[in-house]
Amino acid sequence: MIPKLMMVMLPVMMAFMLAGCWDRKELNELGIAVAIGVDRAPKNQLKVTAQVVIPSEVASSQSSKKGGPSVTLYESVAPTFMEAIQKMTEISPRRVYLGHIKMFIFGESLARKGIAEVVEAMVREPSTRSDYYVAVAEGRTASDILQITTPLESIPANKMFASLDASSETWAPTAKVTVDELMNNLLTSGSPVLTGIQLVGDFREGKVNSVHNNETTKPAAQLQFTGLGVFKKDRLIGWLNEDESKGYNFIKNQTKQTVGHSDVPGGRVGVHVLRSKTEVKASVVNGNPVIRVKLNSVATLTEVQGTEIEIGSQQNIRLLEQEGDKRVTDLMKLTVDSARRKYKFDIFGFGQLIHETDPKAWKRMEKNWDQIFMKMKIDYSVHTRITKLGTLLDTFQKEMKG
Repeated sequence: MIPKLMMVMLPVMMAFMLAGCWDRKELNELGIAVAIGVDRAPKNQLKVTAQVVIPSEVASSQSSKKGGPSVTLYESVAPTFMEAIQKMTEISPRRVYLGHIKMFIFGESLARKGIAEVVEAMVREPSTRSDYYVAVAEGRTASDILQITTPLESIPANKMFASLDASSETWAPTAKVTVDELMNNLLTSGSPVLTGIQLVGDFREGKVNSVHNNETTKPAAQLQFTGLGVFKKDRLIGWLNEDESKGYNFIKNQTKQTVGHSDVPGGRVGVHVLRSKTEVKASVVNGNPVIRVKLNSVATLTEVQGTEIEIGSQQNIRLLEQEGDKRVTDLMKLTVDSARRKYKFDIFGFGQLIHETDPKAWKRMEKNWDQIFMKMKIDYSVHTRITKLGTLLDTFQKEMKG
């Protein structure tokens, strides 16, 4: 009797297992969002902007394209982030899908109020991935940033993602931060930083948000990543300029490559840092915290301005290396001094290092850490090694006839 009952029940159980995903959606029912912006709205609400792909304009077939923008924007205002996303169906013929986001932009006004609630909403949402980058619209709303059309990349979100990716790899003042990294920094150091994105040029409604913005060799408005926004817990408290951002990234071991220069007697020499590695160690000496920053980099010469410089001399190469050491040390000191003067707050996570190194000492210092940070000793050790001179051993400018 029991085996017969099992034979009847087994097909029924298998039918339930083969029923498919309960929340499955067809592609033609979804609007694929590639960028999301969040701003403050009246009455303690959020204004959410979604940059959504227009399928016909990104199709491989040229005949199906109409020559318009490749994306459209949907905006809505609601008390919570996900309410605003779902509310977009009032104007969008498709449900906005968050699984392919490339960029997430906070308006500066919202960032100064606090971003933790929105970050948690994004991390909690099961349809999103964690590989998109987060930035702050410096001096503007996120909605303004997402309106700008871009050359080279027809989808502005792809342009922003690729630009930040390339800039952080080859130019020191920017940093790419994913939403998971942002949440981890909020939980541990309590002092995250996010790259700022600016609107450069003339922002005029109807011009910068259409294909007309790309009809000239110099668009009316462009998007530019520059500088780092400093947070205390989840609130933006200020901005680091270009040099300060470089110094911050050197300290945090976030600089892979960058280009700079050294002023030397008789001219100026360009230097390309090929590799950089920073080790930051903390210790407690006689009850006082000490931070040691050790940086090693490998560089090559890129250009020479001036005819009095003997590039082929090992002695002069060493002088250039020492000048590079001083330049990087000065950048890091500038950043620390700026953080102490403007923010009076440990934006580098030195306190976390003390906590990990000597928990007992940290328990004693924790309550007064901001005051201790203002006066604590920081030792810098920088070693630059120039390994290549390019394709010329010396400058040909000396041989030019007058």
